[in-house]
Amino acid sequence: MSNGILGIGVCTLDILTHTSTFPATGDVEEANEALVMGGGPVATALAAAAALGTRTTMLDHLGDDWKSSMILEQLETQGVGCEQIKIEQGAQASLASILVRAKDGARAVRFVRSTTRAIPAREIRPDLVTSHRFVHCNGRHLEACMQAAEICSNSGRKTRLSFDGGANRYRDELIPLMASADIAIVALEFALTATAEKSPEDAAEKLLNLCPQAQLIGITDGGNGSWIYPRDAKHFHQPAFPVAHPVDTTGCGDVYHGAFLHAMDSGLELKQAARIASAAGALNASALGGRGRLPTQEAIEQILQTG
Repeated sequence: MSNGILGIGVCTLDILTHTSTFPATGDVEEANEALVMGGGPVATALAAAAALGTRTTMLDHLGDDWKSSMILEQLETQGVGCEQIKIEQGAQASLASILVRAKDGARAVRFVRSTTRAIPAREIRPDLVTSHRFVHCNGRHLEACMQAAEICSNSGRKTRLSFDGGANRYRDELIPLMASADIAIVALEFALTATAEKSPEDAAEKLLNLCPQAQLIGITDGGNGSWIYPRDAKHFHQPAFPVAHPVDTTGCGDVYHGAFLHAMDSGLELKQAARIASAAGALNASALGGRGRLPTQEAIEQILQTG
């Protein structure tokens, strides 16, 4: 039987700077800390799932530049399968500059797009898709994502499509992809924008109608926790686990996705999956960077026992 997660998305290299304030003008301020780390929503979700023991495979195009080399090295070190990542000669990977404010972990992000080409539909092979239990995507390489969605449908849903709708990432063109998903977990801002509703409950109801394949809709809202709306069961709220010393919210939603899919791939029931995902997100907020503190089974267990 297939298992594991195939990710389709864009890998980035993040330059993270932990600072006291966000710049308003051309001022100069000494930062508290800075580091360079691989990023990207789908890649970070896979890194979190791999850290918990799930088989993962990343699909993307990278260049032959120094940024791409660092991205690949980190993914491989983190246990993510990179054999399906293609290297384009003369192309450059995406670079993001992320300022993280010390007092609350808020972020300001600026990025330069990759110069690689988008993954075409023809590169999405049915055997690759169906050798995994889940395909996880957020709409980058949209043509490839839609092809993977069709393969999932033709598989009789043996391989299920997972969609990530991040905050401030809503685009109308993502609706057909989200509508094809078996699992759609989106940020509250994304859900409200997509549905023109004002509450998680109303947005979830509309999203279930909008996504006929979805067996569950999830809505995340940082420190307010997450809401899980199964199609054929009672919905529930999963509180966020407290973070004693929050540092950075970068990647918390991505890690939540990866841990949630790991739990589903492991055969756990929804409430346990949401608890594990919430614990993983809390862990991630305690260090700088989207992969600053990837979850381990031991760390998750400790939070679940004490939280």
